[in-house]
Amino acid sequence: MAWEIDARTKIVALVGDPIEHSLTPRIQNAALRRLGLNVRNIAFRVPKGFLRDVVKGFKAAGVLGIMVTIPHKEDAFRLADERDQFAQLMGSANLLVFKDGKTIAYSTDGYAASRSLKEAGIDIKGKRIAIVGTGGAGRALAFQFALEGAAELVLFNRTIERAKKLEAEVKRKLGFKDIKALPLHPSSFVPELRRCDLLVNATSVGMHPNEGEMPVPPEALHNGLIVFDIVYNPVQTRLLKEAKQVGCKTVDGVPMLVYTNEKALELCLGVSVTPDLVKLMLKVCYASLKRPH
Repeated sequence: MAWEIDARTKIVALVGDPIEHSLTPRIQNAALRRLGLNVRNIAFRVPKGFLRDVVKGFKAAGVLGIMVTIPHKEDAFRLADERDQFAQLMGSANLLVFKDGKTIAYSTDGYAASRSLKEAGIDIKGKRIAIVGTGGAGRALAFQFALEGAAELVLFNRTIERAKKLEAEVKRKLGFKDIKALPLHPSSFVPELRRCDLLVNATSVGMHPNEGEMPVPPEALHNGLIVFDIVYNPVQTRLLKEAKQVGCKTVDGVPMLVYTNEKALELCLGVSVTPDLVKLMLKVCYASLKRPH
């Protein structure tokens, strides 16, 4: 039977600006089709300042939920009636679910990153972790890793004031003391990364079309380091390639993207996402990155 849109089709929306590059509709619609549900994921370019109108309209129209990306995550948090615990910590949200007349905000980036590492056999507890970038993703990872028992967090950011603000916030909200902020400079990287077990790139450095860029100098990498890059296009960033050359264990950004989609399906539709469905979404994402999109 053809998988057609009809008058009963429900929508999970994806909003952001820009949004045309997103693989989420491909990933999620493959899962929805496999589930046999009359639901589609559709992307909408929504400029900053218009989210309130979009939420009001989508809620009235019966949209099931909204996946939220740049630049709307903080506005999404403010527009919600209720918020999950991690969204409260973050002060931002990447998912809005409409349920029983209420708008409920969730932040799932921390979960998705943690799940990516666990599936690769990496336990956060007791690890000394360097995070490059303290924007939205970096914030989520800092809170998640602190909650999961990291031994130490080192935050690198181009604007040191922003990193120091996150350092103070994690200390204040979680009572996590072993955290420090440092400038994004080669002189800081080499000695600090020698002490670390895990390096996470939470910036867009190395993303297409700037594949030649790296967030840290190659000489800062060592074979005792695990390297996780949240960039997923290209799958194998220059950072991951250089890390493999010196013997590092590496984790690419595709699973993190897939696990945010997993959570959106669970929370918007109330369905159980099986391991086979996760495998399908991973397969679709990797295949999509091998061809133009």
